[in-house]
Amino acid sequence: MTDFFDMERFGRLLRAHWAESWREYAWFAGVLVVLDLIAMLLSFSLDYRSAFSQFQYQGQMGWYMSGLAVSAIIFAGRYFKYLLNPGASLIALMRPASVFEKWLMAFLVISIFYPLAYTLLYVILNYPAVLLAKALAAQVPVCQYCTVDFHFYFPFLTEDVSEAGVRNAARIMRLQLFFFLLLSCGQALIAGGTAFFKRSPVLRTVLGSFLLFIISSWIGNTPQAGIFAPYYGKEIIVYSPMEYGLSIGMWLGLPLLLWAALFFHIKEREVA
Repeated sequence: MTDFFDMERFGRLLRAHWAESWREYAWFAGVLVVLDLIAMLLSFSLDYRSAFSQFQYQGQMGWYMSGLAVSAIIFAGRYFKYLLNPGASLIALMRPASVFEKWLMAFLVISIFYPLAYTLLYVILNYPAVLLAKALAAQVPVCQYCTVDFHFYFPFLTEDVSEAGVRNAARIMRLQLFFFLLLSCGQALIAGGTAFFKRSPVLRTVLGSFLLFIISSWIGNTPQAGIFAPYYGKEIIVYSPMEYGLSIGMWLGLPLLLWAALFFHIKEREVA
């Protein structure tokens, strides 16, 4: 075995984590299912006059992204909750695994496995609801110039088949990519903050994130968001090659920097 990474040791670490956490994850998934069902019932009861727009393609995309963004941030903030308990923290930090293996497990669970599990739940729950909304919408009169599109939304694999959606296919693809990059940044920031702060980690992380949000809102989205925001309203913004380079470097480098920071936070806790 090497001190940096060993596949057998890493597999044991994953199995130990699953044995300890599967009940908590099951409860978390159960809460998401209940909230999703409540939201769908409300949508069916209140949205019939607009041809169930929440279950049309654009509504589904907003539904998926908003649910994933909120739940993934909460999930990331709870991953290192054991550090608040001195006994549980000591046991976790003394496990026979390298810092890289513990960081890799955190990255996989937070940034890979959770979005996949959320997407699976989304498909199981929302696909039948979309079919039901499509059947009900056929019985509701729609205005002459209104378009309905109950094409099921699945990230990156399905497209809006309406006329407006076909024209905006490239923009929707950029939006999805931008969303997942932002989500990865948010997950790394929240997880890193809860691993770094020893007192009131959640509160301090939320306050720090809010401050960063205020600063970024004040700065605006030009030119750092150039590759994802080439439009201002209906006008096309022309950026210089340097601005495009800044945008690409920022959005590829920022998630890497934030996840790398989490690695060093875990390493500092190990040393401490």
